Amino acid sequence: MILYLSSQQHTNLLDFLAEKEDALPVKKMTGNFMLKQFVIYDMRNFSHCTELVLDRIAFGDEDRDFAQAIEEFLTMYNARITVICEGLKESDPLCRALLDAGVGNIVTNVEIRGMQEEIRQSLSSQGMTRYAPKERKKLKVQGAHYHFMADGVRIAMISSQSRIGTTTMALGFAAWLGSVGASVAYVEKNTSGIIHYLSDAYEMDEEAGGYRLEKMWYGTQTPDAGFHFLLEDYGAGRLDADADILLLICGTKPYEIVHTMKLLKQYETKAAFVLCPFVESALQDTYVEAFQTDYHKVFFLEYQPDCMNGSPNAKIYKTIIERYIAGE
Repeated sequence: MILYLSSQQHTNLLDFLAEKEDALPVKKMTGNFMLKQFVIYDMRNFSHCTELVLDRIAFGDEDRDFAQAIEEFLTMYNARITVICEGLKESDPLCRALLDAGVGNIVTNVEIRGMQEEIRQSLSSQGMTRYAPKERKKLKVQGAHYHFMADGVRIAMISSQSRIGTTTMALGFAAWLGSVGASVAYVEKNTSGIIHYLSDAYEMDEEAGGYRLEKMWYGTQTPDAGFHFLLEDYGAGRLDADADILLLICGTKPYEIVHTMKLLKQYETKAAFVLCPFVESALQDTYVEAFQTDYHKVFFLEYQPDCMNGSPNAKIYKTIIERYIAGE
């Protein structure tokens, strides 16, 4: 998917892409933005996008902050960036800052047709070849690797309400399981349709009615066999779930508490891990006292910007499946 953050002036600039048969879908957001804030607070909702197109005049950041926010983005996400900046010259400090940040797709033409041609080049598989951006090297970290005594262990993730990060956490958990040696199936039991976008974004291979990416399989139907873990993402509104491990994703904001308490009441006599995202450390004891029971164990999730990287919550995930680890 292409995420396009646009000014009012250029709101229709990418509409020509719809003429291509194999065009990626475009999610357009029009308005005034601060890129640093968007990267920190909003980008996690679009972490499945593969292309990010930024209309420079839509952002209020100073040039230095704008380039720095792009650098921070590229350390957290895999999407490729295209910056639209009419009339920008190679000698301009912003151009140099973008190249140093690793951005080579820089649209500078001042005519609409010229801009669209440069956008077309930027979104091609090769990208724009006019510039020589600095190559960004991502560090490979050697993590833990476990042996599992598990066969089709069902993990159900259920949220107290929509849009509190359940699918992001479910995908991160599945990715972490795969990274530590487990074979895992992520099963979409909700109506988000996220698998369609993931399969395109990560160029997954079709397999058994779903998609394969390394040790992870993604689909909408629970497989009969062949996996250590089956992670079922129910989202909100599930009345009941039969699972070996039950995970309840619960919000803690004032307007979320009523939904959280309703979900905890529904499963009050079932053993479950209660996972609360984005809770200030000073308030955590308060929520443990409110939510934790003999049946419910409360954990607080760390910020996970990339839906396909569960490492920020690795310790919690290990605790959840520890009884199935046979050794390292």
